[in-house]
Amino acid sequence: MCRNFLLLARFIYRKTTKFSAMADVSGRIPHFKFGLIADVQYADSENGFNFSRTSERFYRKSLTLLEEAVQHWKQAKVDCVLQLGDIIDGKCRPEKQSEKCLQRVLNQFNELQGDVYHVWGNHELYNFERKVLLTSDLAPSPGCSSPPDSAYYSVVLHPKLLLVAMDCYEVSLLGVDNSYKYYDQAWKTLGAINKNDTWNSPEGLVGLDTRFVKYNGGCSMRQVQWLDQELTEARRKKQNVIVIGHLPVLESSAHAANLLWNFDDVLQVLSSHEDSVLCYCSGHDHDGGYAQDSAGIHHITFAGVIEAIDNNPFGTAHLYDNQLMLYGNGNVPNICMDLKYPIGSGDS
Repeated sequence: MCRNFLLLARFIYRKTTKFSAMADVSGRIPHFKFGLIADVQYADSENGFNFSRTSERFYRKSLTLLEEAVQHWKQAKVDCVLQLGDIIDGKCRPEKQSEKCLQRVLNQFNELQGDVYHVWGNHELYNFERKVLLTSDLAPSPGCSSPPDSAYYSVVLHPKLLLVAMDCYEVSLLGVDNSYKYYDQAWKTLGAINKNDTWNSPEGLVGLDTRFVKYNGGCSMRQVQWLDQELTEARRKKQNVIVIGHLPVLESSAHAANLLWNFDDVLQVLSSHEDSVLCYCSGHDHDGGYAQDSAGIHHITFAGVIEAIDNNPFGTAHLYDNQLMLYGNGNVPNICMDLKYPIGSGDS
């Protein structure tokens, strides 16, 4: 059992915080290993700043940090990697370097032997139209189960471990025109709450309302129902589940201004499947964060590579008989998660 640090249900990690107490798995071989990383946001550009000019961004350095992460994963012989969105920066498009920069990043991932599973963030949609992304290397791979013309999917990583990937920008104004089926819904959602001249500004918004900005998005009810169906089937098959998406869905794991528009819909489904869901992993909030919700599900917001100053934030997860162990690098925490459905009869 994980004899760890989860006495507090709420915790936001910043900079140098590191969880440490992990289950003793010395001498035991994991069944499956995978890497996780978020917000590389590479661009062949000089350093810059975020929208509010409060944080510096290191566009070229991010590719070097990704290369270091890939080398780590190669040595660890991971089976796959989960890329949590914003793989290149939006400034690539006005400089007409979107395809070139994306290929440079993908070339790094291609150094790995295993699969790379992607979710889309706002910066993918700054660079490419949604319909282009659906036919790109960032789309669900052939081995994934996905509804037609959708960016959300599921895939079995191990007989006892299912990955469910969410499309947090299915309801969005990014990468689409007014003929898109969810365009009107996105327009009305923002317009009802955000009265600013630019919808990328949260000025005047308070608390949870600060999430209603254009650089965030939402999931359709069709996707939310699909999530519920996937988790119901996972329970029937006694599979542990990892859910990923670019946007966080728990307020205590990220700043409110970075949450999914309809985070409460997704959180309700996750909580109703606490008997199979281990964690929800996201990016977007470059500070990173961590919390457990009332159902005991771990919410891990990976810090952004793009703003890393003196560390390299990524994770490597190991699946053992009774635990999923996340080993954090940089300011990503170490987290031990007890499996809902153990593998075999060992006590690892």
